[in-house]
Amino acid sequence: MTNLPVKTFLLQTIVSFVLTSFGILLIGSLPYLFFNMKGQIAVLKLIDEKKLNNTVGLYDSLVLNYKEYFLHIAHTVESIFSGGFIEYYARGSEHTLFPEFFGIYLHSMLYLTVALIIGLFTAVMLTVFTMYLSPGKRRIPKAIIFLVESLPDIFIILLIQLLIIWIYKKTEILLLNITSGFDEEAIVLPIMVLAILPAVYIHKHLLLSFEEEEKRPYVELALGKGLKRTTILVKHILRNSIITLFNHFKSIFWFALANLLMLEIIFDMPGFMTFIYENGVVNPELLTYGLFMVFIPFFIFFTTGKWILDSLFDIGGGY
Repeated sequence: MTNLPVKTFLLQTIVSFVLTSFGILLIGSLPYLFFNMKGQIAVLKLIDEKKLNNTVGLYDSLVLNYKEYFLHIAHTVESIFSGGFIEYYARGSEHTLFPEFFGIYLHSMLYLTVALIIGLFTAVMLTVFTMYLSPGKRRIPKAIIFLVESLPDIFIILLIQLLIIWIYKKTEILLLNITSGFDEEAIVLPIMVLAILPAVYIHKHLLLSFEEEEKRPYVELALGKGLKRTTILVKHILRNSIITLFNHFKSIFWFALANLLMLEIIFDMPGFMTFIYENGVVNPELLTYGLFMVFIPFFIFFTTGKWILDSLFDIGGGY
């Protein structure tokens, strides 16, 4: 059993959930605190409906509008718990947010989840392979990982796209769709690209953990008993490195989520992040809804994962 009492763990989980939820509400309504959002949204709607062409005489300044800020927070909370229809403004008219928003969300989260699974599997395989090398020879894969980690994300994406175009010009074989069109959607390439950087970061942290575990006496003892190196790496060292991996995986997840917006724009994918990006200016509450839709399921995942690991490895500590 875990060293952390169940009641304490539940209390910490509830407090963490409530504080984060409160933070999301505060962040999502920030534009109403500093700007006259009602006036700005009204002007944007007039421009969108082509009723206003000249905005030279219009200007706005920073204000501290606490009343509108808290009213918008209250309105957002009410809309979440009302159970009624939530509408958003786009293309000159009001539209029902759900189920369209939920469908786009599932589509993007599928890309993200598959990419993280591929990145995790690739990182584990690369780490095990690297550990087969002598400490001196490990410098080469470490240097490659450092180089990939140093490159800007957009450079890697464009480089892969150019490589596919070059191969197509030379062989007339299109390996993968490099962008989404009217009849075809880029699926494999965005997932591959989204998986690269999580794989690099997971491999980096896993390799450090593996090398630290490699120095422990139980590894030398296992080798002395004749256990195969693969068995030691996978059954013992990997098992003992899971805690380290899990602790870093949360930041890796948010990093991959941030990259999702860039991928949706570059590959012209009608995704969850671009939907918020394109419509969030006139509908600031979309950011709040979107953050909750990402936060809640993954909070449950990470909390459950921590509880399971605490139980299996008999460790304590806060969330």
